[in-house]
Amino acid sequence: MGDLGLRDDRPPGNPDSPLSRLPDLRWLKQIIVERALTRGDYVLAGGARSDYYIDKFRLFSDPHVLRRIARLFTPIIAEVNPDIVAGTELGGVIIATAVSQMTNLPMIAVRKTPKSYGAFADEYVEGAYEKGQRVLLLEDVVTSAREVLAAKSRLEELGLKVHVYAVISRGLAPVSALVQFSLPRSDAKTEN
Repeated sequence: MGDLGLRDDRPPGNPDSPLSRLPDLRWLKQIIVERALTRGDYVLAGGARSDYYIDKFRLFSDPHVLRRIARLFTPIIAEVNPDIVAGTELGGVIIATAVSQMTNLPMIAVRKTPKSYGAFADEYVEGAYEKGQRVLLLEDVVTSAREVLAAKSRLEELGLKVHVYAVISRGLAPVSALVQFSLPRSDAKTEN
């Protein structure tokens, strides 16, 4: 793969303009295909069947790739102006941690099920927050967005103002994402 993902090939000018992000978004789609895409017969987290799977940990385990994906959220941070970055368990927490580190924004994690032990048993949210704060809730890959929308509701019940964003949207989920990614059934198989 060489230095795939390490070049900064964005056009000069305003780094937050949509046109300046096109090379990075093309890079993200390319790296998904090259590193994280497998074809087969899979059951997805929501129970739906798919003939392809995106193994986001093949992306997130490379610090250079993770850092570049986190950097793609810079214009979203500027637009949303959150007080806190949040991530859904588990992949969203990885992205939120990287974005938090790059932006110096505090971070919280949203569990799928409440913790059953410790000082804060029965709570879904880990980390400090205050009612009324703006939250950028990050998810890794969404198909139906059922889990991330449940996390959004949990945060809103705590009095937080939530904006949801995913790295990859596989379907028609009502969630903004860096890239929309789908493959026709007749597409060539990719071996990973």
